Amino acid sequence: MLGSEEPNEAAQPGYVELPLESLDSARIEAAWRYEPVAAGTQRVLPDGRMDLLAHCAAQPDGKVDAVRLVIAGPADRPSLVPVRPGTILLGVRFQIGWGGAVLGVDPMALCNRTLVGSRVELLLAPLAQRVTRASSLDEALAALRTVASALAARTRVTEAHRRALGAIERMKALAQTGAAPQARAEWSSRTLRRDVAAAAGLPLRTLAGILRFQRAMALLDGGAASLSELAVAAGYADQAHMTRAFRRFGGFTPALPEPVPLVRLAPASR
Repeated sequence: MLGSEEPNEAAQPGYVELPLESLDSARIEAAWRYEPVAAGTQRVLPDGRMDLLAHCAAQPDGKVDAVRLVIAGPADRPSLVPVRPGTILLGVRFQIGWGGAVLGVDPMALCNRTLVGSRVELLLAPLAQRVTRASSLDEALAALRTVASALAARTRVTEAHRRALGAIERMKALAQTGAAPQARAEWSSRTLRRDVAAAAGLPLRTLAGILRFQRAMALLDGGAASLSELAVAAGYADQAHMTRAFRRFGGFTPALPEPVPLVRLAPASR
C-alpha cells in the first residue's frame, strides 16, 4: 500500500496493521499483527525499517503459553521466515532512521540480523518483562505498545541524527513521486551519507533503492497497467532496471511477484 492506495488483502496473508493509538507517530510507524495461515515460510521484503516483535505461542482462546522478544534489524535483501499456525507475531515498526536510536542498538551492526530472546530482554530490562510475562495476546500487545512508547519518549536526537532524519524524509518524499534521490546534490555529501547509514543502518543509495522498490511493489499491488508503465511510475530508468531491482530486493521478477506483506510509505508526523 502506498499513500492512499487501497491494500490488496490477497497479497497480505495473515498480516494486518493496527491503530497507533497513543504511540508517537514521528518515531513509530505502525503496530501490526501477523498470524500464519499455514505452516511453511513467509517471504519478508526489505523496507528500510526496524521492528520490535513479540513471538507469541497462542491458544485458540487468545491465551499465550510463552512470549519471546525479537529485534529485527534493517535488511537489504529478502528473507524466508519459518512460520506455523499457533505462533502469532505482534510488532511495532519504527519510522526509517528511528529504530536504532529508540532501541539503543547500532542499526548497521544489525543489518540482515535479529536479536532474539534473552539478548533482547537484557537490552530492554526491566521493560521487557512487561511483554514476556503477558498471559494473553491482548496483554502482550498492550505491553509491547507500552514498552515502545517508553523507549521512544526517552530517545534523544543528536545533530547528526537530525540531519539524517531530514534527508530520509526528503528521500521518502522523492520516492513517492518516482523521482531519483541521486538527482539531489546533497546526496553527494560524504557527511550526510555517513549520517544516514548510522541512523538507518543502510547506505543511502541502498535505502533509496529499497524505497523505489517498495513503491513499485505497491503500484503493482494496486494494479499497474503494464510493466513498462510501472517502471516509469516507480522511477526506474527502464523495465530492465526495474527487473534487476526486483530480483535484488524481492527475489522474484515483476512479471511473477509473490504475495507478501507490504508496508505503507508515508512521511513521519511532525
